[in-house]
Parts: sequence; C-alpha cells; structure tokens
Amino acid sequence: MPLIHLAQNDLLQWLNQKNFSPLFQKETDQIYIVMNINGHEVPAFFGIRSEGHILQIIAYLPFELFPSTLGESARLLHILNKELDLPGFGMDEKEKLIFYRSVIPCLSQEVDEQILEMTLATMRIACETFMGAISAIISGNVKVDQLKK
Repeated sequence: MPLIHLAQNDLLQWLNQKNFSPLFQKETDQIYIVMNINGHEVPAFFGIRSEGHILQIIAYLPFELFPSTLGESARLLHILNKELDLPGFGMDEKEKLIFYRSVIPCLSQEVDEQILEMTLATMRIACETFMGAISAIISGNVKVDQLKK
C-alpha cells in the first residue's frame, strides 16, 4: 500500500498528482482544497497535528449558523452523526460555522493513500447528501421533526 509521508510538501504533491488543485493559506499555515458540492464551494483544510501523528481534515459548509436555529441545527447534526458510519458533522457556535471533520491517525508519520482517498470521498458524499437538510434547518424553513417524516 502506498504511503504518504505526513509533511506539507508531500501532502501537497500527492493532492496535485490526484488533481485536487490544492492551495495554501498562509494565515493558518494549512493546505486546503475546494470541493464544488451542489453548486457551492466547500473548502477542506488539512492540518497536521501531534507532531505528524494525526491528519485532520475539516470541510466548512457554506452556511452561517443563526441563534434562532442553533438548537435545531445541533439536533440535526447529532442525528446525522448517530446514523453515519463515519460521523464528523459539527459546529462552531462562536464562529457560526458548520463543518464535517475527519481525523486519521498516522502512527509512523505516514498516511495510507487509499485511506486518505476514502476519507475525502466519504467527506464529499456526507456533505453532498446532507447539505440540503442542513440548509433547510439553519434557515428555519423546517424543523428536524418535519425532516424525519
């Protein structure tokens, strides 16, 4: 199984080879890609943590949280995570953000190429599948109980 050394240059090279068109954000010192999902740009940031033993990927959904729908939004994300094989939806109340987060342990400071590909595909599918429901809830157009019917 091909392994990618968990360093920014190696990760950047792999993402380029796989045509993800990676970018670099100086402010956060992170590599990111932009996925086009349901006509929305969804940036996914790659963070190397714990001295290269953890790769964290966070995709930020293009929605803003509102205080009036915070409870329903949290409830929906909890339900989605309960049902998903690879849960990862979350929110940052302070920044008013909704995201999908995945963490890959990299014990030898390397990540398996297939696991990284699968993680990115899973992230895309989860966001693609549930963006409509998340949008409907945070906009206040529907309640979680209505979606469950």
